[in-house]
Amino acid sequence: MVRDRYLRLLLVLIVSTAFFVGYDDSVLGLLLPDIQASFHASDAVIGAVRIPVQAGAVAAFFLARLSDRIGRRTVLVWSIFGFIVFTTLVAVSWDIWSFTGFLVGANAFLGAEYSVALTMVVEEFPEDRRGRALGTLLAFEALGTIAVGLLLTAGFDKTSLSWRGFYLIGLGPLVILAVMRRRLRETRRQLEAVSRRRPGEVPAFLSPWQPAWRARIVLVGIIWFLSALPSAAATAWWADYAEVERGLSSHDVGLFVTAGYAFGVLGYYCCGRLMERVGRRRTALLYGSCGFVAGVLVFQAAASVTGLVLLMLAVFFGLGIAPVLSSFATELFPTNIRGQASAWLRNWFQVVGLGLGPALVGVLGDPTSGAIGNIGDTVSLLMFVWLPALWLIWRFIPEAKGRRLEELTGEIPLAPTGTVE
Repeated sequence: MVRDRYLRLLLVLIVSTAFFVGYDDSVLGLLLPDIQASFHASDAVIGAVRIPVQAGAVAAFFLARLSDRIGRRTVLVWSIFGFIVFTTLVAVSWDIWSFTGFLVGANAFLGAEYSVALTMVVEEFPEDRRGRALGTLLAFEALGTIAVGLLLTAGFDKTSLSWRGFYLIGLGPLVILAVMRRRLRETRRQLEAVSRRRPGEVPAFLSPWQPAWRARIVLVGIIWFLSALPSAAATAWWADYAEVERGLSSHDVGLFVTAGYAFGVLGYYCCGRLMERVGRRRTALLYGSCGFVAGVLVFQAAASVTGLVLLMLAVFFGLGIAPVLSSFATELFPTNIRGQASAWLRNWFQVVGLGLGPALVGVLGDPTSGAIGNIGDTVSLLMFVWLPALWLIWRFIPEAKGRRLEELTGEIPLAPTGTVE
């Protein structure tokens, strides 16, 4: 049917958002020594750079929340142009501070794209296909990391462009996507929500914090924070742990990362399928529990083969849980505040966890001054932060399997369109 063809087109045109989230994060993480050397920046300066880079996520909040006011399509179509402009500027930056400023801008537009893409998938796909769609979308985040690993393996960082080439290589496809995204439509739910507003009415800045939804946004926010903190700690420090504490070469680390994320792609997809078979809560509990165990053990493994298997499982479950966590951030809130709620959760609660996790490992795991004294034990201990998150999911998160969004939020159901969803 026509509706099915459009949903396939929608997914094709927005998977790039998740891809570049994984890609850009990996470029910064794996090529930071090259970036540092090209700008002759000290370790102290590089450490300071990470603070404003996180500000891009805060800026993304203000862009993403506009989707409730001016529409999902408008934000998604125009944010890609902002991302293209700032990514180009990153590639031609002349010192570490211009690099940082342009990267903040790129992260702001990419973060807004990401939040709105998740919202559009949840609002447009029917209840029996939302899980698979989220799993497919977020699997491309792992593919972005794999792409960086493959480019490194191929020696792309050794070309005359060095790290700048990694930012330039994707501009051509991005421009094509920017043009093609003009074919996107506004979501039916957003159009109906706008039609029900009084003239001049716009969602307030603190709409998700009104009494009816305050407890739910705090609940999901705490879960996102508690899941982001150990995950960010693990992804930021695994390569350092493998090289320094386990003696792997940088070449072996690259192969391990590529293999781990290649297997991890299946984790995202399987998570989406499982959400529809056994439900959101059971899937989250299964993935969270397995991710917790694999996350603890991967930072204790001595043998390289065992370490590789555990890394693959940690990525499969620990990062592959993203589709079900994203469902909590979108399905459980009404259309008129869904964009803002998603922005609050991703660009505040999650960002705090993403920043705090790696920082705690650096402070506690420092071999000379840290209270724990090594990276592996520190990350393994931080994994226990996952346990209260799993308890909150088991105890308080409502099950969304097989239910229309309006059933979960008490909204008036969509009017029938006569097309098959």
